[in-house]
Amino acid sequence: MRRPSPRQTRFALLSALVVVALLVADVSPAFALSIVPVLALVGALIFGAFPGEQLIDRLRERRAVPARHRRALRVARMRRAEYVRPVGRAAAFALAMRPPPATAARA
Repeated sequence: MRRPSPRQTRFALLSALVVVALLVADVSPAFALSIVPVLALVGALIFGAFPGEQLIDRLRERRAVPARHRRALRVARMRRAEYVRPVGRAAAFALAMRPPPATAARA
């Protein structure tokens, strides 16, 4: 059996992607609109375009330059809590001791 060329493989993958997109659009048009960016990215990757590759390279080059050290301007102090919510056993006891609703008393 002959092995398919990369061009044929790309065409087959792109055809499958288009079929999936059409099926999704037929089932749920709203979902199809939200998935369009993903399908476009997959299509670009199938054809060998890698979006963002140049940006990653630029960020890597910028990272290679040593950064200047900055001194801390001011250390934030911890503030004392002025109000403490009742939690735990006290809150559970308060909720458990309330009477039943008025509609249940008449029945």
